[in-house]
Amino acid sequence: MKRLATMANALPLSNVTTYEGYDTAHTWDEEMVFGCVCDSSWDVGLGPNQRQLSEWFGGDCSLRRCPSGDDPRTADTVETNCNGVRAADSVEKGQSNNLCHVDCSNRGTCDYNSGKCKCYLGYYGEACSSMSALATGNN
Repeated sequence: MKRLATMANALPLSNVTTYEGYDTAHTWDEEMVFGCVCDSSWDVGLGPNQRQLSEWFGGDCSLRRCPSGDDPRTADTVETNCNGVRAADSVEKGQSNNLCHVDCSNRGTCDYNSGKCKCYLGYYGEACSSMSALATGNN
């Protein structure tokens, strides 16, 4: 717990803090609670250009998130913008240019075992972020 509290990428995300001191009701468990921080190929945290979720997740870090992108059907909305958005299970919010992770651009299903998207009909690309004529209704 003491070490995880100093890590900006440990979930739930929070500002880096110290978790130590004399034995009180607040720090009695600093050496008793353990956890894991899953690996990620991208920076995890609340700061600029960091994502609020790690690439690998799950109790044993064996599940993998799919590629992320903005939903091609919502041109006026940027789903990956996490500026001011509260991180999962946290009271902290993303700073300017913080990124939300949107599996398969909300236009496909993520296979968390492989980390690959299965795009819905009419969408394609690694993150399902491209739209074909089938999705737009154009011929």
